[in-house]
Amino acid sequence: MKKFCSRRLLRGPAFARLPLAAQPLWTRYALTDALFWGRDNQTINRPLIVGAGNPSDVRLSTQDLQFPFSEGVRAFYGSRNPDLRGWEVGYFGVYGQFADALTATTPPDFIQFPPPIGNVLTADAESAVVTYASTVNSAEINVFSTTTELLRRTGGWLTVDWLAGFRYIGLEEDSSIVTECCLTPTSSIFTPYRVRTRNNAFGGQIGARGRLTWDRWAFESWAKAGILGNAQKQIQDPLIDYTGFQQRAARSATGSEVSFVGDINLSAIYRLTEVWGIRAGYNLFWFTGAALAPDQFDFANTTTAGTGLVSGGGLFMHGANLGLEARW
Repeated sequence: MKKFCSRRLLRGPAFARLPLAAQPLWTRYALTDALFWGRDNQTINRPLIVGAGNPSDVRLSTQDLQFPFSEGVRAFYGSRNPDLRGWEVGYFGVYGQFADALTATTPPDFIQFPPPIGNVLTADAESAVVTYASTVNSAEINVFSTTTELLRRTGGWLTVDWLAGFRYIGLEEDSSIVTECCLTPTSSIFTPYRVRTRNNAFGGQIGARGRLTWDRWAFESWAKAGILGNAQKQIQDPLIDYTGFQQRAARSATGSEVSFVGDINLSAIYRLTEVWGIRAGYNLFWFTGAALAPDQFDFANTTTAGTGLVSGGGLFMHGANLGLEARW
């Protein structure tokens, strides 16, 4: 078994040219990153607003909802024993993901929700706004075993952590469509349709993390994959038509799905002191088997409309991280 070398034993002229802090001396570490991630829209491509009396004239669909970059945070704390085994806990969250789309028309051209329910909900709408908000939270706890190798040609060290652990993914979403009709200088009539979803996924994951260290620099990369059981719920607000009549009461549905999570990061680290370093990198994150809010809109006009759960959606995020780490 390879052992840690103590830098304190490598003092004096004979060791003056050895790379600074190349040896993996640390037994504890912590990091925090600010995240700047974009997201691909992976909802089912279906109409949300169509021309009045012409369902094939699609004015807005779920694919018109495109997310800009959103902010988040990530933090890890871990400990490694002299026997090269350790543990870590981690969290990341991406907040304020928001997309919207607008369409408007001029009479005598009108728009509506898709039929059949759209024919009674909206009377001669002249504009419509669709919104889509989402929040992602992830927590994990892992154990790992480390292998180390001295790279004599560069004077650096390569460490590889083999990971196994437990992961939680929480995905909460909210989507709404609001049409506006009968515009006058003093009044308008709004017809809303709102749905919300919750995904709570728990399960195991495995992965690996490699770190190449020399002088003041390091490159670190991890790849993790997990299979999770996902408990899901969708909630629909009452549907009130343009006259104020309730066409459909509030409805909801629950279900479960098997989800996959994949998490990849590549970061470069510059060591500021023996303990502190600044890190920057890029990330890819997948989550499948999700119940996405826009997929739950149900424009049927039956007694069971709105009581189903559409699952199998996907979440793909990517973007940069910038932060600090400490190893001691």
